[in-house]
Amino acid sequence: MKKFTFLLVTLCLLMTICVSAKSGDIAGKYYSTDIVTTLNGVEIDAINIGGQTLISAEDMYYYSFTVRWDANERTLRVNSIKHAENGIPPEVKKSSKPSGSVLGYYYETDIVTYLDNKPITAYNIGGRTYIHAEQMRDFGYEVIWNADERSLAITSPDRAGNTYSISLSRGVEGTERGVGAFSITYTKNGVIATDDANCFGMSMSCGETYNFSMSFYQNYRPTDLHSKLMKVACYQYESGFECDPSEKYDEVNELLKISINGHEAKQIAVRSGAGNGHVDFSITVSGLPKYKADEIEEIRISIGEVQGEPYEMLFPKDEETAEKEELLGKLLKNPYDFIKYTYSTDDYYIVHMRESKQLGAVKDRIYVVNRKTGECSEDILEQVRALDGFNYDTFSIYAVRMTDENQYFRFSLFFKDKTADFNMRIDKAYVELLAQSPR
Repeated sequence: MKKFTFLLVTLCLLMTICVSAKSGDIAGKYYSTDIVTTLNGVEIDAINIGGQTLISAEDMYYYSFTVRWDANERTLRVNSIKHAENGIPPEVKKSSKPSGSVLGYYYETDIVTYLDNKPITAYNIGGRTYIHAEQMRDFGYEVIWNADERSLAITSPDRAGNTYSISLSRGVEGTERGVGAFSITYTKNGVIATDDANCFGMSMSCGETYNFSMSFYQNYRPTDLHSKLMKVACYQYESGFECDPSEKYDEVNELLKISINGHEAKQIAVRSGAGNGHVDFSITVSGLPKYKADEIEEIRISIGEVQGEPYEMLFPKDEETAEKEELLGKLLKNPYDFIKYTYSTDDYYIVHMRESKQLGAVKDRIYVVNRKTGECSEDILEQVRALDGFNYDTFSIYAVRMTDENQYFRFSLFFKDKTADFNMRIDKAYVELLAQSPR
């Protein structure tokens, strides 16, 4: 009997080995489709594998992603980025065959494909990698199927408002030792807090889950608050203690109250960490409805019984940060425009803006802004583009400097085939070419 059992187990193992998929094996057929699949608002190459959609991973480079192939590790890493600067997405070639026609086979691959640093199902088609579009929902992407329009719209988490961060408190220098309790209530009108809320900085970020990051001001340790959190932590950096977060849920719920848009959290995990000689805490919340950034109406978090009067939590910014934010508001023309580079003097800002009217299509602008009056020049690159041989959309600026007591702004630009030096008289906003040379 033992010999028979051994032979049976051996046979099963051999059968398993024989039928396991190997790189290069046919995984199935793929079909033509009339479904239009878009990524971040622009159509992308897609195929159908029997009710599921696959999109080209390599093409995602043009849709606000980085795509990095590692031949040694046999990995393809695709990561979402905020600004698309990689060129206009390629034209999608349509099959002339009717929808549902077999176009070919897709194959197993030993290449491990990562989307935002997590592995995702992928197949090989003609030497290219295709990933599961519908599976991208599990990575925080918005994936919307419209049956009437026969369309599948995929949007990156940040563009869809699914990933974001909200500031809730800020540590204040000179705060007296805490009382071991606090409350914070966030609404779109501001933040109202009590007691120890000004002993630490806290923000809530939304990704796969809600996470509250709690960092105490300059090694400040209100003993009661620290000790209370340490007692309910499922991971303690200093001692190395670790347990399943669910084992601590009841204790945490006795101490810590969290609600988002009126939904009270019951699955809360507290973890302690370390930084610059002090203990910080990460508080992760699961089991609550997921809200987009603009859907957050109220966040409440508290520990213990509060004693003091409520006060408004202020988030002061340094003067330069405030100035730059005001500048961005003035110079922003499109939702995805951004400041590429800022050069500051006592009297002026030189602002290199990157304009993005549509996905992948970018154009540079450079402005000179008077810091005292707020007066802003026209885009000085329009004068550069008017010169013979300099009609390019994008540039790289370097060697920026002000001369002659801020009367002249001198700068150099990289082009794809040459470099050039320019001079601009501030009061006249007139640009002249000084020199150029081939790259």
